[in-house]
Amino acid sequence: MSTFTKETVLHDIKFGTDGWRALIAKEFTYKNLEIFAKGLSGYILETYGLGKPLMIGHDARFLADKFARFTADIVRSYGIEVHFIKSPVPTPVIAYEAFKKPTCGAITFTASHNPPEYMGIKYIPEYGGPASKTITENLLSKINEAAVEPLKPNQELAPCLEIDPRQDYFSKLRSLVDFQAIKKANQKKATKLIYDPLFGCGLDYTNVLLKEAGFDLTCLHDWRDPTFGGSLPDPSEKRLTELRSSIAESRADLGAANDGDADRFAFIDDQGEFYPANKSLPIIAKYLIEVRGLKGTIARTLATTHLLDDIAAKAGLKHVETPVGFKWLCEIMRKEDTLICAEESGGMSILGHIPEKDGILAILLMSEVLAVTGKKLSTLWKEVQDWAGKEYFYDRLDLHIEDKEGFMAKFQDGSLDNIAGLKVSHIDRTEGAKVYLDGGAWFLARPSGTEAMCRVYFEGNDKKQLTKIVSAVSAMI
Repeated sequence: MSTFTKETVLHDIKFGTDGWRALIAKEFTYKNLEIFAKGLSGYILETYGLGKPLMIGHDARFLADKFARFTADIVRSYGIEVHFIKSPVPTPVIAYEAFKKPTCGAITFTASHNPPEYMGIKYIPEYGGPASKTITENLLSKINEAAVEPLKPNQELAPCLEIDPRQDYFSKLRSLVDFQAIKKANQKKATKLIYDPLFGCGLDYTNVLLKEAGFDLTCLHDWRDPTFGGSLPDPSEKRLTELRSSIAESRADLGAANDGDADRFAFIDDQGEFYPANKSLPIIAKYLIEVRGLKGTIARTLATTHLLDDIAAKAGLKHVETPVGFKWLCEIMRKEDTLICAEESGGMSILGHIPEKDGILAILLMSEVLAVTGKKLSTLWKEVQDWAGKEYFYDRLDLHIEDKEGFMAKFQDGSLDNIAGLKVSHIDRTEGAKVYLDGGAWFLARPSGTEAMCRVYFEGNDKKQLTKIVSAVSAMI
């Protein structure tokens, strides 16, 4: 009989918005990993039984390959066959591999865009997207049980097959991206593009497909470095200074970058302007509607630009807002035809693809937009705003705050009725506090689910006014 109770705590495994992430040698230890692997095995046996393989992969981080092998052996000891990817693999690639054949899902060892001292695990169910809240709760329950009374392993290890998912994934992206149109455009005048994988998993994936499409391509940081050059593999503006300077030196048309596991992305235009998801995804959405003729729901998270709502209204399409986290967008994609899913932090997927964010696809689609239209990113950004009938401006505060309750308390005050001279029209507390102001501006304050961070996201249609709002909220904090 199990001695497990809800009060029993024998590990430091905690799930955030997308899996477990923790510091190596602090919470992310072999002891905790063993508990995780035994709990995962229990979940698989109860949910799927035997007969379907588990995909296991890893990113380019320190010890990621060792952790993956260690886990594979434990899973195999319960009779569960493993399909192992020995080279660093992007999250969207292993997600597609889990989806395209009968599996019991996949796990990949990655801490995404976090600093090099972090490690993490994402569990991706057989539908090829983030684990739902229910699945995560059931998995954590099995992990808690395994910490107290793990299942007994079998006498023999189940098979472990090494696989290479590259070509099947490449074939899928060729069906989603118009390679023929890109090649035709690049034959006339090749778009000059600089790609930065930030030492991560995009290497040997994104660059291979860009070369195939005929772009005049230069790659930065195209080797494996578990320290990520002494920084972190986050395609934020301050991390892409070398990409920006390379664009200026070579007079490139576009700069693109992926994060550590290549599920996120960002762009820099020919003038050195930074284009995060809030600016780039509306451009892609407009192109898919106008040039490709695609239709479907436009879905975005709470923190993502409302410009997508304007695009949906203009095109006569349904739009949906979800809580923060791609797992909520995944649920929309699984239920209905979805033209595009958009996440402010650099996540997207489109109609016909897996319900998982794919930074490789995002870069290829934006590259298609530039090649086919022959326009600069700045021109495309102006056109999408003109189409919507208003300008859009953004800002974000990333705050290293461990006292998340104290941070959020500042936005729970019932007297919060005015910010920077603008009346608070209403506050949505679905997740954190999304404060709507008269005139259309808004900001969202929320704690991170994976880091000792709190963030505030801002959007408005007047640049000077938005600057005042950011200053007022900063002073409040």
